[in-house]
Amino acid sequence: MRKWLWILMACFHAATAAAQTNADSLAARLADKSMSASERIRTLNQLAAHYNKDSTNTALVWANEAYLLALREENRELQAASLLNLSEGYLYNDQYDQALNYAYTALDLVETDSARARCFTFLGWIFYDTENAHFSQQYHQQAYDIYRRLGDPRKIALSLNALGLVYLQKDEFATARKYFDSTLQLARDRGLGGMVATALSNRGICENEFGRYNDAIADFNQALAMLKGGDELSHAEVLNQMAYSRIMLKEYPQAGELLAQARALINQSNSNTRKEKLLDNLTNSVLLYQQLGEYKTAFTELQEYTRVRNEILSKSKSEAISALKLKREADENQTRIITLVAQKELRSFQRNALAAGVVLLIIIGFLLYSKLKQKQKKEKELEEVKRALIKQELEGALMEKEALNNKLEFRDNDLKNYALYISQRNEMIRHFIDELTSLDIHSDAKKENIARFNKMVNKFQHDLDINKDAQDFNLSVNEIHKDFFFNLLQQFPNLTENERRLCAQIRLNLSIKDIASLNNISVKSVEMARYRLRKVFNLEHKDSLSDFLKNF
Repeated sequence: MRKWLWILMACFHAATAAAQTNADSLAARLADKSMSASERIRTLNQLAAHYNKDSTNTALVWANEAYLLALREENRELQAASLLNLSEGYLYNDQYDQALNYAYTALDLVETDSARARCFTFLGWIFYDTENAHFSQQYHQQAYDIYRRLGDPRKIALSLNALGLVYLQKDEFATARKYFDSTLQLARDRGLGGMVATALSNRGICENEFGRYNDAIADFNQALAMLKGGDELSHAEVLNQMAYSRIMLKEYPQAGELLAQARALINQSNSNTRKEKLLDNLTNSVLLYQQLGEYKTAFTELQEYTRVRNEILSKSKSEAISALKLKREADENQTRIITLVAQKELRSFQRNALAAGVVLLIIIGFLLYSKLKQKQKKEKELEEVKRALIKQELEGALMEKEALNNKLEFRDNDLKNYALYISQRNEMIRHFIDELTSLDIHSDAKKENIARFNKMVNKFQHDLDINKDAQDFNLSVNEIHKDFFFNLLQQFPNLTENERRLCAQIRLNLSIKDIASLNNISVKSVEMARYRLRKVFNLEHKDSLSDFLKNF
């Protein structure tokens, strides 16, 4: 992804800060011995912020000194500000693990909403640069929510633009365009010229993705008009993107001229980000020479692109994500910082204190280090115990689920056997009744015997109609398969009681003949009822009604 997108925005911010405060005057202020510790820390941080753009190693020296002094003063706010400068320096040097550690440590120190939002913003940029759009969006959204609550228009515009860049990284160009439009509207209403140019440039990238190249060129021209006298890399980036639009429009001479202008601006810059701008320029150059049929030159540019990219990606970005998830690594880095402070204080103390005091400090430092190691070891053991307990609980839950499934299967078999028993008994009664009714009652038989036979037939017929056992069976099915009926009615609430009963019997894999005998109806009635159910469930001819019902 294009790392320059967010740095383009940062360049406007850095340029504004540099215009307000001259680096030489800041350095001169440090010679003032009457300056308070807090003022000195703030001055050191201003110098670090100034040099982070072009001289990262120098910025890291200033930021580290500011942090050590802030630790001595026990000023959490200034410690956080120094840590963010350190994080920014390591990010420019592509040391993402260090950048993440310092940013998270700063987040733990801040106490105000505005400071917390600044940390969220910076974390969002770190994850954006390591191409983790999910976490980047999460942190930028948190920052946006805070700035919106605080009512800071400039910071709201920055957050909207950042969210647009995240969606651009996710290739969700329509959503990104909406955020850039919102940024542009807010920036124009508030007179934020630099942000207007940034939003126009980013919107132009979206237009390129949509294939609206003339609209993109219009946005880029507006951005260039507002960038006059600004940072040369900002100009170069807009020229690179405009060159891409020209290539797509087959305006090759204009594209070549734009790429040459951009390359000249990149070569003039000493910024740490110039290589990333050069990558975009080389990418478009390869595309241009391919379109012109100059494949040898295109291959040369591609080789240069590969060389520059290998220089930038000197560390695996996956290490940064690992650093985020492994909190212990952040704690270890924080311990190293504390040890560094103790060593510096120890050297100062050696010049002014007795040897016994030095030995005492060494002993105390050793004890603290040992205690910290023991605490880390205990935390690791506790984590292992927790994982073992969770695994044991999971295995128990799986075993319990399996036992319940076995029990339900056993009870289903019981119900099926019970249903078959009732079906067979009803069939036997029917045969018995048929035999009784076929008896040839002789004319000389006594009337009381005829009445007795008729009474017997009526009694069996009455018992068969009531079919109490079938009712008991249906009650048993309702009791055992409460979940089945509940889930079925959630999706098909208009089923009648008879239809629900038929569903349960089909789910038990009873045959049509058994269902007919069980419910004392004809086989044809069962087939018609099954046909109506299939229509209710919208099943195809090839679909199994029994398999469908087993899903509930």
